[in-house]
Amino acid sequence: MADSDEYTYEIIDNESDARDCAQLLAEEFVLHNSIDIYHRMSIQQYYDILMWPMLKEVLNERLSFLSRHQSSGEIVGVILAGDMYLHQQKHPYEPNSPPQWIPLDDLLDEMAHEFISLGATRVSHSGKGIATKLRKTLYNYARDIRNFQYAFVQVNSEATRHIYLNILQGKELTVVNPTTWLWKKKDNGLFYPYKDYKGELISNILIKVTK
Repeated sequence: MADSDEYTYEIIDNESDARDCAQLLAEEFVLHNSIDIYHRMSIQQYYDILMWPMLKEVLNERLSFLSRHQSSGEIVGVILAGDMYLHQQKHPYEPNSPPQWIPLDDLLDEMAHEFISLGATRVSHSGKGIATKLRKTLYNYARDIRNFQYAFVQVNSEATRHIYLNILQGKELTVVNPTTWLWKKKDNGLFYPYKDYKGELISNILIKVTK
């Protein structure tokens, strides 16, 4: 699918593109996402521990999309998506399991009880509607081709929250302030890993993708 002649929008369907997309996600999250900046992780750590394993797991579901700059061939935007039912079958939330390496993973697992998505756009290509078009492309495909009815997202960016609530008409289900979140799996449930966090809140948003 093309947006004028500048960008195309494609399903991520091969490992080479998937690795490039995971690298983009790692770079943009580590450099520009407030809660990931708080973690003080390197881009390579974020790629190895989070983004590549996550994208690799959902690659065969063929629900994730990329945006490619037509003239350069550079991947400039990614929306990663997977079937939540399959994810929860593979990784059910276990309150008594050991804590994950990054507390945010346990926080998001506690919050997420059709399919789930996360995305990023190169800052150098921001302001051109790529993030909105990627999400609309994904949701139209999920509805028309794969027969999904709802999408569930977790966001802590006000710009992304605006897209989901005001453009895609999503419904905000819950909002969590990371500074008050108690990491139940760490230090006998007495640890607040984000007590000094100064960034944005985390929202659970449900989007109805039917026409």
